[in-house]
Amino acid sequence: MENYFSMTFSGELQEVRLINFSVEREELKTQLPAGLKLLDYNGRAMISMVDVKLRNMKAASFLPSFSYRHIGFRLLLDDQHSNGISPKGIYFLKSFSDKLLLIFAGNIVADFNLSFAKIHDEGNRVKIAQGDKFVEYSISDENFATPDVPLFEAVKRIDRAYAFKSEGALVTKITREEWPIEQVELLEFKTNFFKSAKMEGAFKIRKVIDYVWEKPFKVKL
Repeated sequence: MENYFSMTFSGELQEVRLINFSVEREELKTQLPAGLKLLDYNGRAMISMVDVKLRNMKAASFLPSFSYRHIGFRLLLDDQHSNGISPKGIYFLKSFSDKLLLIFAGNIVADFNLSFAKIHDEGNRVKIAQGDKFVEYSISDENFATPDVPLFEAVKRIDRAYAFKSEGALVTKITREEWPIEQVELLEFKTNFFKSAKMEGAFKIRKVIDYVWEKPFKVKL
């Protein structure tokens, strides 16, 4: 019998921003669970940081909906061997919220590795602070003149997230009808969460996206 608590969530993704930066593969050596393989991006690992407002989230018809700002370091994986198509997976190294109660509940029912952080928002300039650690970025509203095709393909492909419990590896599929990312200029990016971080580019989604975060299932890696 499964002894982990999980469920399917549905809701809306609003004001999606994807801030992408690469790091040296060696720096992630102790943070990557056994069995997962890093996606190779020009010899480096890629983190696609999602900054999104989750709205009208529901787990079941009898439960109230909830909303919150979610920011997460999503490590891109090479999981082609497990899905038989192309690399589509991510692993949440760390996620942030400024709502303490939601963090407690979120870490029970999902696998975002949520923790508290202060979020300072000035529109297109955002700073996330956790103790002496921080990440900050600023972007333009204008579409990028010459889109980075390899970066676009690496980020657009994502549709599943990996996690680990005592039972082993779990995968959650992310279902949505569309994912219309548009590249915008990443004007500034700084962080001390990773020593070797190098900014790569940013994307926005200007539409509200309906999505489903499905109940996880076990996989063999």
